[in-house]
Amino acid sequence: MGLAGTVVGAALVGGVGLVKSVAETWLPGVVANTDHKRQAQVDLLSHRHDVVREWRAGLASARDTYRQWAAGPRDSEAPNVVGSEWFESLRPYLPGAGEAAHHRTALDVQCDNPTVVTLSLEIGRIEKDWIAEATGGKRHR
Repeated sequence: MGLAGTVVGAALVGGVGLVKSVAETWLPGVVANTDHKRQAQVDLLSHRHDVVREWRAGLASARDTYRQWAAGPRDSEAPNVVGSEWFESLRPYLPGAGEAAHHRTALDVQCDNPTVVTLSLEIGRIEKDWIAEATGGKRHR
């Protein structure tokens, strides 16, 4: 009986040692990988937040510029946002169909009231899609 107890005890201690060794080797890698994925997601969300903020600031500035032009003598062409950094970074996210679709390939875009409303709604839609993607929710199309 004593010999059997010693053998069983040794086997249990050896098994526990093996499990502990495997856990110490494998778990830090799993935790580090999870932390890396979480940090990448946080970085992506932060970048997207900054992009949306830039789009909104660019749209507000373009709207103000257009309003100043519209209130003036109109001796020059209306301000065109095509080519501006904020608009060109927004353009690929605009839909291929619908009200905002023509802005995706337009050569001339003035930020009059209807255009501002359309682009503002599109920026909001994109932001909602990105948030839904990050939280695992449904995307709006």
